[in-house]
Amino acid sequence: MSPATSAVLEERSARAYAGSLGVGISPRPERRRERLAVTLMELDPRDVVDGVLLENGMFLAPDPTPVGTMREVCPHCEGVALQLVLRRHHVKRSHLFCGQCTRCYDAVCEGGYSILGIV
Repeated sequence: MSPATSAVLEERSARAYAGSLGVGISPRPERRRERLAVTLMELDPRDVVDGVLLENGMFLAPDPTPVGTMREVCPHCEGVALQLVLRRHHVKRSHLFCGQCTRCYDAVCEGGYSILGIV
């Protein structure tokens, strides 16, 4: 049995069970179809990773270890997808990183809170 067939049968059996209990709700919540409106906010690298500020004003930090490519693109670099970097080792907070210009960003939702704050 294919995974798709298995998922359909599981959904049907869950609906039948919920119906037998007299509950008229869907056992599996519907997924969001619309994209979440996200605003990118540039972050100071000193607030994001441990590093050293050099005399010439440059910030020296270990290379981040991205865990994946995101759909968001860097506003300063044309068409470069941002990388998700999670908190661990020298990283103080989760952020989106551009490997080309080395800028750090936070993804802020319409309500003004960080989407990456829970990661």
